[in-house]
Amino acid sequence: MKSARRDVSSAAPLRHVYVHYPFCAHKCPYCDFNSHARRERDTDAYIDALIAEARAWQGLVEADTIFVGGGTPTHATPKQLERYLAGVLDALAPRDGAEITVEANPGSVDEEKADVLRRVGVGRVSLGAQSFHEHHLQALGRIHDADDTSRSVEVLRAGGIERISLDLILAVPHQTLDEQAADVERVLRLQPEHVSAYVLTYEEGTLFTRRMRQGRLPSPCPERELEHLHLVRDALSAAGLVRYEISNFARPGAESRHNLAYWRNADWLGLGAGAHSHVRGRRWKNVDDPAAYAQGIAETSDAPAWHEEVSSPWQLFESLMMGLRLVEGVDLDALHQRYGIDARDAHAAALVRHEAAGFLEHDGARLRLTAEGLDVANAVIGDFVPDVPAPETTAT
Repeated sequence: MKSARRDVSSAAPLRHVYVHYPFCAHKCPYCDFNSHARRERDTDAYIDALIAEARAWQGLVEADTIFVGGGTPTHATPKQLERYLAGVLDALAPRDGAEITVEANPGSVDEEKADVLRRVGVGRVSLGAQSFHEHHLQALGRIHDADDTSRSVEVLRAGGIERISLDLILAVPHQTLDEQAADVERVLRLQPEHVSAYVLTYEEGTLFTRRMRQGRLPSPCPERELEHLHLVRDALSAAGLVRYEISNFARPGAESRHNLAYWRNADWLGLGAGAHSHVRGRRWKNVDDPAAYAQGIAETSDAPAWHEEVSSPWQLFESLMMGLRLVEGVDLDALHQRYGIDARDAHAAALVRHEAAGFLEHDGARLRLTAEGLDVANAVIGDFVPDVPAPETTAT
């Protein structure tokens, strides 16, 4: 594969960047992200490679949003954390007012790391609370306790981090509605600007999925999941956090600008092991293994595992798939102009069917899911899959 940088060198600068830090203290049994526990020996070489990859894109990026995810980005030592964040941010030239987010696990931040985050320009931290019940945290494989979340929020606030997002996992096996309500109450006490509340999913290749298939964990129950989601939705909304995406809530003006770029199918650059990029109809993914990634960057300044070209019908589908997750929905006129395909013609039957069922509604060119439609979003969106070959992935 020729360097992706050559394909975008004459286009407008990239505005959104995802940076992957794959190391963590422990692999959670539900996690299917590219994360690696007990790989400290690879950390410094990986940081060198991450900075080198970012520098290779210098001049092609003027970032409005940068999101550092993992793994656990704050699993690094304070010195390592400062080295890789400062090096990457210096190369990416974030614009004035850029939203810079770093993920963290409760207990993985202290005063020194909070100071590093503030000094390098991080203004937003996404903290993986998941639950405030010790037995559910243990079942989820989390290595923090409920009080760690509260202490981490206090440390981050004292360290100058202005925006905090808290993650909750909903409908954990054997979790009651009363326990779910108590989790939301604990979240609200911490006064976050943003909350992500995701129903637990059983992903292929995870320990949770193997246990579920062995009968050791209950199978998903859509009705139960909706009960938990509705409880959380109503409690957060009553507290002034506005639902702007199926599973995301924010105080007005505190929405995740980076994730909004994903849901609006904007272009983004992915740096690091296993990171995906999506630029002008072309996608590629870096190799997953941190050591192989570091070697590839050291040798050629690239480390792609595969790439693919995405046709206009599939780009339209992806824009519908992601955009309809947003409460605002999608602008069909804008998508028509962007891809040369009018969804009102290409998917006329599906639109009529789901509008008649009360799952979709039009407001001029704006198409959105109704409140009932948000509950069955996957089923609705599945009807927009184009009748053309899917993108063909080419291994590198």
